[in-house]
Amino acid sequence: AGVGGAVASSEQDQLSFNIARTQFNLRMTADNVTGPEFQVSRLPGELRGRVADLPVTLRLEDEKVKGNIGSSVVNLDVKKDGEAVKAKGGFQGRPVTLTLSPQELTVYVRDCTYRLKAKEAGRVYEGQRSCDRALTPPTEIKLPDAFLAASPAEQASLLLLAL
Repeated sequence: AGVGGAVASSEQDQLSFNIARTQFNLRMTADNVTGPEFQVSRLPGELRGRVADLPVTLRLEDEKVKGNIGSSVVNLDVKKDGEAVKAKGGFQGRPVTLTLSPQELTVYVRDCTYRLKAKEAGRVYEGQRSCDRALTPPTEIKLPDAFLAASPAEQASLLLLAL
């Protein structure tokens, strides 16, 4: 029984991604977010580290995220609209949009649109990506308490970095 308890508690802090037959988790603590090719420190008003071998330095302000991923500029507007977090702008030198609400997660990033509906309000989202073939299993993203407690700017940044 002790093993099951340990597994359950470790899942509590995992951002879980199941995308086009690829599955990975990011472990989120008060100090950092880590996973395969993902090592980011959570500093006051800042995310700093490496993602996919690129250095990441993002300044998180009330309604903006600015900084760099490798040599690409990040300039993102982030706002809370009712229960939804909305982000729009440039991320890694490309246009992005993101809406995260208890009902849905919609993201346009890297020429791909994710249209995910909540299976569990505000925690588990599932749906298709525009860049997948018809027979590709649905994308599923699970968000832990630590993620939900983060600022809107940090939530948007972490999702865009992971996707």
